[in-house]
Amino acid sequence: MTGDGARSVSVYQLGTTSYGEVHRLQQRLQAARRAGSGVDTLLLTEHRPVFTLGRSHPQPNLRVSEEVVRQYGIDIVQTERGGDITYHGPGQLVAYGIIALKGWGIGVTDYLAGLEETVIGVLADWGLRGERSPRGRGVWVEGKKIASAGLNVRGWVTMHGIALNVDPDLGHFELINPCGMPDVEMTTMAAEVGRQVSLEQVQESFIYHFGRVFECTTRVAPVPGRERAKQR
Repeated sequence: MTGDGARSVSVYQLGTTSYGEVHRLQQRLQAARRAGSGVDTLLLTEHRPVFTLGRSHPQPNLRVSEEVVRQYGIDIVQTERGGDITYHGPGQLVAYGIIALKGWGIGVTDYLAGLEETVIGVLADWGLRGERSPRGRGVWVEGKKIASAGLNVRGWVTMHGIALNVDPDLGHFELINPCGMPDVEMTTMAAEVGRQVSLEQVQESFIYHFGRVFECTTRVAPVPGRERAKQR
């Protein structure tokens, strides 16, 4: 990917969060970026358990009843991203980019491919061969899906992004048809390498490869106080 030498991204490592909290933050950042203020931003987080729905798939693609999902304590949330149902939870690194694509001189497909390439680079650091698949967007390892991607783009500014399974509870994926595919097999980095994998180390690897793939400068910034962020 050819850079213009002026790309820079502020990275916020948010820790464990509720989905709604970070969703609202994304919406505020995207609106500011569309208005010509703010900066290109990468949010990294680990969500509490939630199923999210793509904008074109408002009916949850479940393998069980919604009552069973409630018994697990997992929320179901409608979003404006592309794609079908997916799961976010502890042990999964979720990366949300709020990027003004025109400023970077790239299109939506280029950006999505770059997110996939970033994850492929991360997997290589752990000796895993990540691949794309004609079955759908995301990243796969030996036919099993390890990362899911979906975007919302308004005024050429992105939100949402990609989620990499480091070591989440795969049993939660069994409650849904991930990405709308009833026969898909999900996997994790820990399962593929046969040992524990540090989410913190994966996060650092993701930041490095994001900068490498998009040829941009990444700057880890202190996370604003939650109350201050809510007031903006």
